[in-house]
Amino acid sequence: MRSRYKSFIKSSFLFLLISCSRCILVLIFLLSFFSSFILLNAQTKTITATRVTTAPIIDGLLEDEVWRHGITMNDFLQQEPVPGGNPSLRTEFKIIYDEENLYLSVMCFDDEPEKIIAREMKWDGFISADDNIKLIFDTFNDDRSAYWFGTNPLGAQNDALLTGFEMKDFNEDWDGVWEVECAILDNGWSAEFRFPFSIFKFHDKQNQVWGFNILRAIRRKNEEVLWTSIGRNLGLLKIAEAGDLTGIDNIKRGNPVYLMPYFSVGAQFVDGDKKYLAEPGLDIKYGITETLSLDVTINTDFSQVESDRARINLSRFPLFFPENREFFLEGNRTFDFNLGGNNNLFYSRKIGISGGQEVPIIGGAKLVGRMGDFEIGLIDMQTAEKSGEPSTNFGTARIKYDLLNQSYAGFMVTNKLTKDKHTSSLGGDFRFSFNDFLGDKNLIIQSSIARSDLQNGSKNSWAGNFFIDYPNDLIDTYLRYRFIQSNFDPEIGFVSRHGYQQIVYDLEISPRINSGGIKKLQFEPIESSMIFSGNGVLQSAEFSVSPLGIEFDSGDEIGIGIHRTFDRPDEDFEIFDTTKVKAGSYWYTTYGIGFETSPMRMVYGELDFITGGYYNGSRSELEGRVTFTVNKNLTIGGDFTYNHIKINNSVLNTSEVGARLAYTFSKHVNSSVFTQWNNEINEMNINYRFNWKPKIGSDFYLVVNQLLSTENKIRSKDITILAKFVWMFVI
Repeated sequence: MRSRYKSFIKSSFLFLLISCSRCILVLIFLLSFFSSFILLNAQTKTITATRVTTAPIIDGLLEDEVWRHGITMNDFLQQEPVPGGNPSLRTEFKIIYDEENLYLSVMCFDDEPEKIIAREMKWDGFISADDNIKLIFDTFNDDRSAYWFGTNPLGAQNDALLTGFEMKDFNEDWDGVWEVECAILDNGWSAEFRFPFSIFKFHDKQNQVWGFNILRAIRRKNEEVLWTSIGRNLGLLKIAEAGDLTGIDNIKRGNPVYLMPYFSVGAQFVDGDKKYLAEPGLDIKYGITETLSLDVTINTDFSQVESDRARINLSRFPLFFPENREFFLEGNRTFDFNLGGNNNLFYSRKIGISGGQEVPIIGGAKLVGRMGDFEIGLIDMQTAEKSGEPSTNFGTARIKYDLLNQSYAGFMVTNKLTKDKHTSSLGGDFRFSFNDFLGDKNLIIQSSIARSDLQNGSKNSWAGNFFIDYPNDLIDTYLRYRFIQSNFDPEIGFVSRHGYQQIVYDLEISPRINSGGIKKLQFEPIESSMIFSGNGVLQSAEFSVSPLGIEFDSGDEIGIGIHRTFDRPDEDFEIFDTTKVKAGSYWYTTYGIGFETSPMRMVYGELDFITGGYYNGSRSELEGRVTFTVNKNLTIGGDFTYNHIKINNSVLNTSEVGARLAYTFSKHVNSSVFTQWNNEINEMNINYRFNWKPKIGSDFYLVVNQLLSTENKIRSKDITILAKFVWMFVI
């Protein structure tokens, strides 16, 4: 009788979820169809670049006579807080070019220049908390991808590659060779950019037409103004709504070869033993065509990369760690083959890392770019033999074919080859993206399917993922179905669990208020996930409701939530300090509240508190982070996570702490100290990094990494000192 009752509850939850999904999808259609909206971008804007024979001096002052030849554009409108509203301050820009470079000047007028917020100088630092300028170039003018650049009044440089129209499609790890200088003046602040044509990929045509857009943020007012793509469901990242940049004629990208030889030297001291390192290496970047680039690495070294963040795992599934190595980060969106969550057919951390330890990479190559309507990505890497790991070749091929305006169909093949074993996986996918659904709404439909172990033809080695996403300003809703069979195991991929099916549905409603200090309200009637075994038995489920969230005009946010969880572990699993959760079925409820302050403040951060059940016990979690920007040079930050758990008639307390101190000497010289500790491994890791960029593309790194044991008494376990010098030559 009891099991029958539980079965009835599970069936009811499933029926309720599906019914709600259908009703809400109908509601979305009706709201979208009958709602009145104004397309603020009814016509595409155009800026014409002027060809010049004299290059401006890049000093941020805009005093060169050559700028008089540029056409002045100043027709901006608000994107935030009121889309389509008039800007509170005037902004102007001009674009000129010569045979080798594109130049952009921006004048940000401000009648209270002493209130300009400018605190970040670090390359690829966090400029969004400052007054800033951000811009995109869609050099193929295909509405699919763009180059993104940003700066602030201190001349900090930030760049990225953008694909699609969401932040998750934003690859900030790409670094281009470009220049910007800024100046704070009596009437505002100004910026002067130089972009070599060699850093862009574009069609080999006599007359270029690029997509272009520019944003200015006035941070003390939390105001953002845009040149085009203005509207509640639009914004800078909506590449298809960018304006046209014309007038660029008879230019060539050229085929420069970037040679970056490097040399690493260091020493490691472990329990009295000494080990010394002196290794040369070489990276090569070559533009094969205007649209295709080749990267080659020899004797690859990642000594300058910051250590992974150690985390306590209180679940029964493996943790996912993000990629931090530059070679794999650049162009990584091309190789993305998502199977839902962090599951992916390709996971670059399987190359050169095993069991958390580095495996030497002998060399490799990466080819990324476009050929006609095809986007292409190829990787081939060879690792050395180390500590029982055989010398291994990793190969990946990714191809996407353009469909419609912003959509594609594609496939991926991965291979792992040793002298004793060969495994490969294959997948196919498609993605349809629309930013004009029912007028001005965004809609994404994506599906993918993959199979592993192609050589042996193992049964139950398939995985698939299908989702519909409706990410819009008022209504943001998402429906996903995915499955991963029990034998699906791509050896160059990441899979968190096997043998299941999952249904996910989320709905968020965010009406804009723009009154009484409140920008918008956020209601999340349902956020849900249900996971079933291969034979349809419910294995785990999560249901969340957020009755109210508030985003204030100041940028501060607050929200509350209720979370209902079900889990059915098939076997006992260990969570902390040999404490185990017994196999069985568990339902429990947690309650949470969170608060986040605006990063425009000198001291900002967030604090979350969650309390309630945890399997057959209880758990209270307090998590927070804080950043204190002392001035433009010094930033101090920290974070912590504390859990108080009662389970199996015992009490557990887990603690994780991290602290960071960053000192930026100039936009080309910065240093940081990062310390982390948790009471599971009882080790403190102290990581010091110093980086000097003598010129764009060249770097000197000094890294000191010390590992301290905090068990019983503090003692040094390991100290590593490394120096790395990279110098870029262009031939």
